[in-house]
Amino acid sequence: MIDFDYIARHVRAVWRMAFGGGDRRDDMDRSIDGVFASFWAIIITTPFALVAFTADKQLAVSSSEFSNTVYAKAPLPMLFTAEIIALAAYWGASIAALALTARSLNATRQVAGLIVAYNWGQLVIFMLSAAPAATLIFTGNLNLFALVALPAGIAGVFILWRILRQNLPLTIGGAIFLIVLLTAIKLFVNSVVVHAIVAFYFLFV
Repeated sequence: MIDFDYIARHVRAVWRMAFGGGDRRDDMDRSIDGVFASFWAIIITTPFALVAFTADKQLAVSSSEFSNTVYAKAPLPMLFTAEIIALAAYWGASIAALALTARSLNATRQVAGLIVAYNWGQLVIFMLSAAPAATLIFTGNLNLFALVALPAGIAGVFILWRILRQNLPLTIGGAIFLIVLLTAIKLFVNSVVVHAIVAFYFLFV
């Protein structure tokens, strides 16, 4: 079991990895126990993810373009369930892709540190994404949402970029390709899982 200090230490390590300020190795537990402990990040991420999912639902309902999608039609509790399952699925698929990439680069010794950094990095990225989502939920102002979402999105991509570059022997082009690949995995797995679960739900209502 981990405590708040352990979580804060790894969030700080991710921040240092991305933006500098001290040695992130002082904070990040790269042991085998640290690898397993880092998967707590998925659970801790859930509240921030739910805020983002609520904003997605609000956008879908308010937009004529997406009014016929599952995001607009599905009840919020059902959508939450589907999205959380999808979150776990694409998170796992992303880690598998990272491990295979490390193996192809003969960097298997770096896999433990990569997984730890990626897991806690995802928590930080979701924390950032929750800010524009909360702005939309509480204000309903799309312009303000876009204003907050842009820097949050850029910061999220930059954090992922730094995690990959510091934990794998990647060229700039290789890092860009891997970010695109991880994004594609996320979109594909999320779409398939959410649509499948919601479609199954509507068979019985």
